[in-house]
Amino acid sequence: MEWNPETLQNLSQCFLHTLSPLPEPRRAAERSLSEAADLPNYGLAVLRLVAEPSVDEQTRHAAAVNFKNHLRSRWLPSADSGVSPIVDSEKEQIKTLIVSLMLSSSPRIQSQLSEALAVIGKHDFPRCWPALLPELVSSLGKAALAGDYASVNGILGTANSIFKNFRHQYRTDELFLDIKYCLGIFAEPLKEIFIKTDKLIDSAVSSGGSAANLKPLFESQKLCCRIFFSLNFQDLPEFFEDNMKEWMRVFRKCLSSNYPALESTEDGLALVDDLRSAVCENINLYMEKYEEEFQEFLKDFASAVWTLLRDVSKSPSRDQLATTAIKFLTTVSTSAHHALFAGENVIKEICQSIVIPNVSLRDEDEELFEMNYIEFIRRDMEGSDVDTRRRIACELLKGLATNYKGQVTEVVSQEIQKLLSSFSTNPAVQWKDKDCAIYLVVSLATKKAGGASVSTDLIDVQSFFASIILPELQSQDVNSFPMLKAGSLKFLTMFRSHLPKPFAMQLFPELVRFLKAESNVVHSYAASCIEKLLLVKDEGGRSRYVAGDISPFLLQLMTNLFDALRFPESEENQYIMKCIMRVLGVAEISGEVAGPCIGGLTSVLSEVCKNPKNPTFNHYIFESVAVLVRRACERDISLISAFETSLFPSLQMILANDIAEFLPYAFQLLAQLVELNRPPLSPNYMQIFLLLLSPESWKRSGNVPALVRLLQAFLQKAPHEVTQENRLSQVLGIFDKLVAAPGTDEQGFYVLNTVIEYLDYGAIAPYMTGVWSALFRRLQNKKTIKFQKSLVVFMSLFLVKHGHAHLVDTMNTVQPNIFTTIVQQFWIPNLKLILGTIEVKLTAVAATRLICETPALLDPAASKIWGAMLDSIVTLISRPEQERAIEEPEMPEVLENVGYTAAFVSLHNAGRREADPLPEIRDPKQFVVASLARLSAAAPGRYPQIIGENLEKANQAALLQLCSAYNSIIV
Repeated sequence: MEWNPETLQNLSQCFLHTLSPLPEPRRAAERSLSEAADLPNYGLAVLRLVAEPSVDEQTRHAAAVNFKNHLRSRWLPSADSGVSPIVDSEKEQIKTLIVSLMLSSSPRIQSQLSEALAVIGKHDFPRCWPALLPELVSSLGKAALAGDYASVNGILGTANSIFKNFRHQYRTDELFLDIKYCLGIFAEPLKEIFIKTDKLIDSAVSSGGSAANLKPLFESQKLCCRIFFSLNFQDLPEFFEDNMKEWMRVFRKCLSSNYPALESTEDGLALVDDLRSAVCENINLYMEKYEEEFQEFLKDFASAVWTLLRDVSKSPSRDQLATTAIKFLTTVSTSAHHALFAGENVIKEICQSIVIPNVSLRDEDEELFEMNYIEFIRRDMEGSDVDTRRRIACELLKGLATNYKGQVTEVVSQEIQKLLSSFSTNPAVQWKDKDCAIYLVVSLATKKAGGASVSTDLIDVQSFFASIILPELQSQDVNSFPMLKAGSLKFLTMFRSHLPKPFAMQLFPELVRFLKAESNVVHSYAASCIEKLLLVKDEGGRSRYVAGDISPFLLQLMTNLFDALRFPESEENQYIMKCIMRVLGVAEISGEVAGPCIGGLTSVLSEVCKNPKNPTFNHYIFESVAVLVRRACERDISLISAFETSLFPSLQMILANDIAEFLPYAFQLLAQLVELNRPPLSPNYMQIFLLLLSPESWKRSGNVPALVRLLQAFLQKAPHEVTQENRLSQVLGIFDKLVAAPGTDEQGFYVLNTVIEYLDYGAIAPYMTGVWSALFRRLQNKKTIKFQKSLVVFMSLFLVKHGHAHLVDTMNTVQPNIFTTIVQQFWIPNLKLILGTIEVKLTAVAATRLICETPALLDPAASKIWGAMLDSIVTLISRPEQERAIEEPEMPEVLENVGYTAAFVSLHNAGRREADPLPEIRDPKQFVVASLARLSAAAPGRYPQIIGENLEKANQAALLQLCSAYNSIIV
């Protein structure tokens, strides 16, 4: 793309039209720009347009955004992105222009170009762009000298974006060389601008400077602090260690000084708080990583942060400062310098002046509770990544309890009693005090290692429950004081294993009632509480609550759960759906319950098919359907047709509309239904079977495991239909494609093994030469441990199902005598790698039959092979798995992906039950020695000699021990 007046005109028009409210000109402009983006020098042309003063600001801003996105997708595109990268000559010109253009631009455009520069820096800095840092430092010096803080902040913002990349990279020599290079050029200028700006702030404050003058200075200091954090993150640089006093002096001043001109307005206060937050993050970093070097400053900072926290209001705009400041005190409380908190009444004062104010409910919390229940639960119950004031204040108490458990317990217990006394004086008004008390107990409970059980020293759980929690749960009005109800349900959930079963059973009807609460949080917490109660285990791993416990109110429970999904905002409530799944997994499913449940689930399913939004909710729907189908139909086979009538419309909608997210689920449910059916299968299923044979169905990798699962079900339940009209050829074509790729070879074996297990030999015989050819070709071209183990299992299955003669003959049709080669070079060395109870039994029995029945191996000329195979068999059955296992790295998925690819998610409740192909043989060890004893009896004296010459000494001893254990003798 050449730069000329015509290009300028065309691009300007396009960018102007992208801002049009009318869809047609906007789409046309977007199409034109998308096509132009493939032309060489497009990025450079857009950058020149951004620099053109004759073009209006709005158009140039749109161009700057486009330029930034163009660099993101094309500076270093991934190999499979399909876009052409920016050529090197154009890259060099962009690098030459971008810094000066960024600094001369308006703030809006400057921020876009700064991000664009950071995109380049991520890939090229510092090694492929050595001119960048010297240019930034030179520009910084000039801007600082001129007092041009708009440019100073533009440069610091850019440096901040670039240096941020250092924070979370792996510690390598290359990384440390890059950091050292940056420190050598940037550390001194950074310190100079930081100290200079500090003096300017002092001067402005003492002379009564305006907020307008102070704002750019505070922005500059905040950016310096962020850069300080990035450059110090991996290790403590010598430069910062040598200059620590100067940095810490200014940090301390930021925390303890007042700035009336700024703090009198909300915007100004936010700017001051941002700077203080950045300072707190820096001193917390030093406290966590460089405690020894930082210790001389610690006492002053602890005092400053503590004082600051007392004055931080409960306004949400100050949350970031409150949480970073409390984090610092928490880090100190668990460090070697925790003695700072040892003084008399220190912990009491922290509790009263910092913890309780930050744990107490605010208006914002109530608003979140009412307006965005998902976010409230994410923060309150699930402990999301967001650091709430409530949680961080409790983390401080936990930190203090590391070294002062007795004091913390005593102080917090007293505070809880005070809060409860305050509540009892006027419950309607002081209800937040009770909420605060419950929150403290729940948040400070400690989980016992390795389980869901929790403990607390703050209260006696059962008496607290009886006097404080139970009245809320027994309240007849489920909608009154919903936050207290939610807190009480959360308490019950947390301490569920503490409550004796008879007591908890009395509460079940109350929990069922709370599912009718209008508050989304309350009915979600009630559902979650029921779900978690049903998971409680007693000693020995037995479930505490069983089907009989919930039978008396099962119908009401299910009715209320499905009704709860009708509340506004709860149509896709994952806590409700998870509870439905759990109850169906525990309850006794009679026809009376099954009907309404399948009706309710299919109604929900048909709705979410229109617009799938919540993957977690969707997963629980399908799990719920699967568990209902499994448990109801296994109990009463006559329910299958009713279930099919309900489910088929939704499943057909998923298939017909190609709802990618749901296809793997639909195939797994269909497999489950096929397996529950008795032959012959209905025409509906056979239509799906034909769809399954179409190559199109197999193109999405996310569908493959579910399609294999469904194909296995058809092979098992409709073997006759599979062998008609060339269908078996199509099935084996699927096997051939799957087994050829390391990412799907295991799935290919699942298909093949099912063919061998359920189809008559007469049907499969014509295809066996092709099957062996495909397997040997893959063995030769791309041998992996996983493939080799799967092949051993397949050959073993073939032998036990169809006999050694067919195995030897079909293999040798590929190449004369290949059977002996495969046994010697492949079967023997890989047999010992087999893991899993069923697989070990199958392969041990098959290998034993091979050496006891196959003429080719019973020939005296094959005695070495015979002995080597027995050596592997003994290793397999006598040594533990961990001694035999070989780890293999996971192979990437290599199937061709077309369009949207949904990841496969297995449905636990629709899982295929692994069949034992040898149910008549209970003990493979006994089978091995008994078979050897029979064989040796026919030729006394021959086999002990072969064993002595070919088995390892350890395996000879192991075989002798096995013979003794099963009273068998090899003569």
